[in-house]
Amino acid sequence: MSRIVKFIIGIKCFFTANLLIGQTQLPNIVFILADDLGYGSVNCYGADKDLVRTPFINSLAETGMKFTNANTPASVSSPTRYGLLTGSYPWRSDLKYGVLSADSPLLPDPDGKTIADVLNDKGYNTAAIGKWHLGYGDKKPCDFTDKLTPGPLDLGFDYHFAVPSNHDDVWGVFIENDEIFGLNSKEAHPYSRSFYGSQYFGFDAPQRVNKDVISVLTEKSVSWLKKQSPDTPFFLYFAPIAVHHPITPSDYMRGSSNCGPYGDFIQDLDWSVGQILQTLEYMGLRENTIVIFTSDNGGDIPVQRPEAPEMQAINYGLKINGDLRGDKHTIWRGGTNVPFIVSWKGVVREGSISEKMINMVDVFATFVNITNDKMPDSKDIAPDSFSFLPYLLGKESDNPRVDMITADSKGMKAIQMEGWKYIDNSPPENFPQERLKIFKSEKEQLYNLSNDPDEKINLIAKYPEKAKQMREKMDSIQKKGYHR
Repeated sequence: MSRIVKFIIGIKCFFTANLLIGQTQLPNIVFILADDLGYGSVNCYGADKDLVRTPFINSLAETGMKFTNANTPASVSSPTRYGLLTGSYPWRSDLKYGVLSADSPLLPDPDGKTIADVLNDKGYNTAAIGKWHLGYGDKKPCDFTDKLTPGPLDLGFDYHFAVPSNHDDVWGVFIENDEIFGLNSKEAHPYSRSFYGSQYFGFDAPQRVNKDVISVLTEKSVSWLKKQSPDTPFFLYFAPIAVHHPITPSDYMRGSSNCGPYGDFIQDLDWSVGQILQTLEYMGLRENTIVIFTSDNGGDIPVQRPEAPEMQAINYGLKINGDLRGDKHTIWRGGTNVPFIVSWKGVVREGSISEKMINMVDVFATFVNITNDKMPDSKDIAPDSFSFLPYLLGKESDNPRVDMITADSKGMKAIQMEGWKYIDNSPPENFPQERLKIFKSEKEQLYNLSNDPDEKINLIAKYPEKAKQMREKMDSIQKKGYHR
């Protein structure tokens, strides 16, 4: 696509959005990022209603657009969350593989621009509530009993309430703004053990109760929303902990699904979405609020633990990731192809479906366009983000993203373009020498997704020139430091 054509498309989107949402009233934005929710785990993406029921998430699809080819930049948590906030592929950061540990420093650069910064500059009230998993402070380990800065408040958010790392992490507490919620003293008395086997830090503060965490986070979000004024736009980044293990459904929802605790936990997630929607309706803000629902990566299928609730749900018949190959951590589509729904009443056509390829890093540019602006010329800001506003406006022929790079938990990368997917078997930069043996069994892979969406037939031997072309494209994107 020529620069002139891209310029015309950008200008057209800018003015079309301007006409749709008005010159003086910017839309509110609620972005809901579920944790480890697979492509096939909600009804509107194929989950059997006899097993699990997700009426509120379904209602978003009924009133908006459902994407079938929405992707995360990585198949694990921290890198995807980084890509969402920065509009940058996460492997451009210091995190080349894996996720952040509980004591890691803040990953996004506080001197850089996040989407929260951009919206805050436009007059939005901003909040990040839910799972964070992007670190705090500038040292490892940080002093958890001191001010946790830099942190979300240095990235453009006005308010922050969070589970700092993972569901049932060793912190065992909530974070509010830049400190441990309810901290009484600097004393700590380690006790018991988390789901992951490590002792809780035992901070002198209220300890989280796993089965109640989703309701606490939801109540905090509802409370924040109720403080908003119709005269000031707001951006809520809400990240529930469901359905990440340990699977701990609420007392209210336990036993309510027909596929065990995992199904109950999915229904807790749906209840949480419903509380947000009902609050917006009650306040008369639903009409001017964009609600986006998605997940940070595919669902986890712990085959090594047959007793796990996820496996029990599968045995009942739930297809956690639909028919996609792989799951969380993997390079295949089951790891990175996720539910993605945009409900924007009066703008996005109700019940519409888009098969166009988008990536979580594209949220940055899309929000910039939605708020009547264009992306900055500097490629240091959101270097890999393409706006999918044309798709939301029904302009399916406008195709800003033609390729993308995704990665798995160990940093192995893949590129998708022109209906093909190439998987490189090279280890990422600075990968530990003692772990390189896990790459020795990896092979280059090439799939024709148009004919083989389940990635079953590796065509690398049959089409070496195609693989070479895609490998060179991937190398080019990595070396030049930006994609857009």
